[in-house]
Amino acid sequence: MNADTYVAPFVRAAADVLPSMLDLAVTGGQPQPEGDSFRSRGFTVIVGFTGGWSGRFFLDMSQDTALQLAGLLTGEQYHSVAEEEVLLSCAEIGNIISGHAITEVNDRLPGCGIRLTPPSVFAGTEVSMFNVKLSSWSVVMSTAAGDLRLNVAVEEARS
Repeated sequence: MNADTYVAPFVRAAADVLPSMLDLAVTGGQPQPEGDSFRSRGFTVIVGFTGGWSGRFFLDMSQDTALQLAGLLTGEQYHSVAEEEVLLSCAEIGNIISGHAITEVNDRLPGCGIRLTPPSVFAGTEVSMFNVKLSSWSVVMSTAAGDLRLNVAVEEARS
């Protein structure tokens, strides 16, 4: 897996989407190999994709960060990640970031034909994420709302 090919579109998408959607400045680190698993920080949006690439995009953050992102999106204040608006808001943020990234990939690699699956959200402590037969890369991006970890696990389709 090549971080420049697979992870960079998601980093660029987050760097574009978060400031325009939430008025939230973003700084990012360097991609780091994550292997086939990682421990969630407490709140994870997962968007799958299939086609020329198959795999998953994880937008991982603390529960406090999830509450802040939802509040920035809706203009409301939330107290629990179990509130439906928090789950829906963060799922939408993850969906938009992954949609922008996959659009870039499909535009750059005609015929790749990647399609997204609907997002899923996991909230809880001590949750381990495991990518069966996939290795992944992560980038931690810092914002005033808290750190976000973008994790991308990809397997290219075989010809």
